[in-house]
Amino acid sequence: MAYKHTATSDGVYEQLKEQILHLELPPGSTISEIDTAEKYNISRTPVRDAFKRLEREGLLEIRPHIGTFISLIDLNAVSDVLYTREVLEYAVLSDLSRMYDKSQDLRIRLLLQQQKTLLESDMGIQELSRAFIKLDNEFHSALFEAAGKKNITNFLSAINCQYERFRTFINYSGKDDIRKLYEAHIQIWEHVSNKDLDALKDCLNHHLYDGFSSSSDIVSKFPEYFKEIH
Repeated sequence: MAYKHTATSDGVYEQLKEQILHLELPPGSTISEIDTAEKYNISRTPVRDAFKRLEREGLLEIRPHIGTFISLIDLNAVSDVLYTREVLEYAVLSDLSRMYDKSQDLRIRLLLQQQKTLLESDMGIQELSRAFIKLDNEFHSALFEAAGKKNITNFLSAINCQYERFRTFINYSGKDDIRKLYEAHIQIWEHVSNKDLDALKDCLNHHLYDGFSSSSDIVSKFPEYFKEIH
């Protein structure tokens, strides 16, 4: 019985986290234990456990006697994640470039082809954004795994929640921005395979920061989604 309870709590946690990260549950919106328990046809105890896990990850804000809210996106945390990713990804991809051989090429190019196929689909922008981010994560994870640094991917995933939501949000601005991400992925892999570390460093910097730097217009249209920058 305890195992069933744990699995139920894990399932609710995973589904809610997916909905929060991809903005199906938007920042600042309310969520309740009672409604969630009814939705999943379970008791409130596993829902409460799932809420506590999401609160620890900074995705829920539980205000006693007031309610529970999807947390606002923290741009300060996003900036910190970008800095961490810039340093770690360049180090890891530099190592990968030095050990590169053609046996690694097929998997990466298959992932790039999946991204291209997705961009050529007729999905709406919100669905496309969510789907592309999953493939984006797979691409970067595959690079880390090829370099023998899968544990670093796990570390980045653990601190990535605010950045994941931010990426989903800015990708809603249009298909051209998503296409730029895909084109950057092609360039990153070319620089790795050609062992061009200077070009790789410059490409990574633009890949990580351009969206953040140019996001002020779209962020200003939805200030209710974001914490104040300090």
